[in-house]
Amino acid sequence: MRQTCGVISEERIAELERRLQEALRENATLREENARLRKELEEWKRGHRERAKRRSSRAEGCRQGRGKRPGRRGGHAGAFRAVPKPDRTVVHPLPSRCGCGGHVKPNGETESTIVQDLPVPRVENVQHVAPVGLCDRCHRRVVAKLPGAVRAGQSVAQVQLGPNAQALILQLRYEGRMSLGCMVSVLDTWFGLQITKGGITQLVDRVRNRTEGSYFEVLKHVRAAGVVGLDETGLRQDGATGWVWLARTHEASLFRIELSRGSWVAEAMLGEGFVGVVCSDFYGVYTARQDWRHGYCWGHTLREAKKIAEVDPTPATVGFRDELSDWYAGALQTQRRGRLTEREAAKDQLADILVDGPSWQHPDIERLCDRLAEHFEGATAFVDDRKIPATNNETEQDIRPIALMRKVTGGTRSAKGSRSLAHWMTITQTLRKNGLSLREYVIEAYQAHLRGRAPPSVFAH
Repeated sequence: MRQTCGVISEERIAELERRLQEALRENATLREENARLRKELEEWKRGHRERAKRRSSRAEGCRQGRGKRPGRRGGHAGAFRAVPKPDRTVVHPLPSRCGCGGHVKPNGETESTIVQDLPVPRVENVQHVAPVGLCDRCHRRVVAKLPGAVRAGQSVAQVQLGPNAQALILQLRYEGRMSLGCMVSVLDTWFGLQITKGGITQLVDRVRNRTEGSYFEVLKHVRAAGVVGLDETGLRQDGATGWVWLARTHEASLFRIELSRGSWVAEAMLGEGFVGVVCSDFYGVYTARQDWRHGYCWGHTLREAKKIAEVDPTPATVGFRDELSDWYAGALQTQRRGRLTEREAAKDQLADILVDGPSWQHPDIERLCDRLAEHFEGATAFVDDRKIPATNNETEQDIRPIALMRKVTGGTRSAKGSRSLAHWMTITQTLRKNGLSLREYVIEAYQAHLRGRAPPSVFAH
């Protein structure tokens, strides 16, 4: 009897040990899963969108399998560079002896290469002289208007910068996003042009005042456009929180900087009686305007649906994400084909998805469905009109240079600096969209001011 009891106790101990090992393995698996979910959650908090399955794309896998580094083999012939016509030729003498010590005789062959380099830039100092006369009737001094004079024709600085230097400064600042200190160093080192950071700021403000007509030209164009994209991003002004507003079309980008994120800024940019379509996200400033026609961004909606599925990966959230993504892909094809029956069927299909929102039994899905149902007409506007974009991606791309400028400057230091930043971002981006040169624009604006005329147009007519 004692031996039987001993056998039973040993079997019981073995069973408990087996269960303990299974529990330890399950605990380790759960710890790994918990660590992975915490890591993904932190990535979302930091704004990262890359996931583990995207880090091993097909191209990267193929390259690793072959063991070949990217790029062509060393010493290959040059590519993707047109051969220019040489301006001058430098003849290198033939070595008299070979590396082995023998004498070298010419065989009639030659080898050549073209070296492209920049000549040493030189500042050209041009003195403008205007004779002074007296009027025989009123006995006033009469003189031709010199470059840099005010409207009255007086108060000319002894030394000033010409249009080419002005265009270079504006391009370095607003297209190259270069800091003022770096601009001072580049102008002095490469061109021998000595100017202070304060001098650059004054020049930018002065040329802005002379070209305000171009800014109002863009404003007029935006207010008359049929489809306008709106967006905003933060920018500090003298340490205070401010906002950069953008209203854009395919031909123009209109910027405005204010210390407010209120609806009055968007209303001031579009003007009263705007009859076009406003393409934007679901920010309350835009959705509150019931008198505007809206085209809401599906990029934001799909990103939110994907975020819900990744933060809480359940069959409901993943299924809703896939169903919404499939509808969007089909709606894009329907927009391109333009058949009325297909467009109506696509909108009915989305309405059915939104009606089934509570059946997913997830609060975030219900909230997203309620939003789409409330703004259903704006969310499906792109299906009926090809001119209305399905996303606000182009607007976000147009406002990105401001974000890059913010990294360099940290913001502006005054309201005047904000006006100059908004003005020149408007001019430079509108010129770029119309394929026009900033240098040519500044030269024409320089001559127009000298002759008392309006600045040149920023649109390609």
